[in-house]
Amino acid sequence: MRRLKYVIGVFCLAITGCSLLKSSSGIKVEPVQFFYADEYRQGQGFAVLADRRIFAVMAFLNATGYDEEVQGQQMHPVRVRVRKMVEDNLKDKPEKLAAWRQYYKTRGLATFHYQDFVLSLSADYPFRRIRPDNELGYQWTAERLRDFPDVLNDFWVTAKLANVWSEIKSDYVAEINKYDMEKMGRQMSFLWEYLRMARRDAFVIVNVPDLIDRHYHAIGAKYENYYYCVESSGSHSYDLDIHEYLHSVVNRIVEANYSKYSTKLQEYYSAGKTGPMSKTYQQPVTFASECLVRALDDRLHVLLANDPAVTKRLEDRVASITAKGLMLTQPFYLLLKEYESSALNFEEFIPVMFRQVPEYKN
Repeated sequence: MRRLKYVIGVFCLAITGCSLLKSSSGIKVEPVQFFYADEYRQGQGFAVLADRRIFAVMAFLNATGYDEEVQGQQMHPVRVRVRKMVEDNLKDKPEKLAAWRQYYKTRGLATFHYQDFVLSLSADYPFRRIRPDNELGYQWTAERLRDFPDVLNDFWVTAKLANVWSEIKSDYVAEINKYDMEKMGRQMSFLWEYLRMARRDAFVIVNVPDLIDRHYHAIGAKYENYYYCVESSGSHSYDLDIHEYLHSVVNRIVEANYSKYSTKLQEYYSAGKTGPMSKTYQQPVTFASECLVRALDDRLHVLLANDPAVTKRLEDRVASITAKGLMLTQPFYLLLKEYESSALNFEEFIPVMFRQVPEYKN
């Protein structure tokens, strides 16, 4: 058995069935398989994964023009090493590198579009689509990135990513071993107690450390019964990514209630949409959802910590986020205190919250 690849986390889930299916786009739909025991830790309802798909796509983006880093931060040492190793491996392939740079430039997509898309692929090289288009977080990427699995496979071989992964894998394994899944369970229980709602999902929450992205970047993406939280350096604390998980709850509730209060809420959107923190939230409902998730995230951390210093730091952050464009964050945060003294559950309180948000004033 020690000589065999470990096959971990293969579930015959109700949402996929045990048989392989053909999607309408010709994709052979099948459950994802995680092959390497040391790259995958699993707990009760939680897992942590050193994800080769995320590693591969971020190595590709770093090689083809993604140089972004947060002001005042240095690139993570692993990112620096990967960029140098890939650069050296591609020195004798200038034509291919130029073609890949052109591919990245002409697609005009953000890193989170690529990250979401590659999570619909098989978990190891050679990468291929195994999840249907309707599971994509951004379904239009099914066409825009239709040829990307072939591009990524070519890049994997040409840039010798198997060798690069072997060199830096220990850093990822060390990272996944830092996660506290017992704490994640306690935080999840507290979150649902706070919302006063029955949990509707049965997701396995899969945290994916991403060492070769810019700092403070994270996304959530659902495939099968897995809810992936892809987290770069500085974006997490090795526990439940409350922010990304909350999107799976909050987005639906905001969408259901937004239209009745849209005139008032869109005043905040119009005032904040050009702010530095609003550039990826250029749609009013998405903007409102992000503001509410940020307010909830910080409020939950305030209550979990029960520490005046933490309260001060996080409430200062709420004010800063609001001033930088996500204009509904502080109004929502203040109204959460009213929610806590009510007898309503969170879904019942949202129309009350939207009604009580004050009219926007310059």
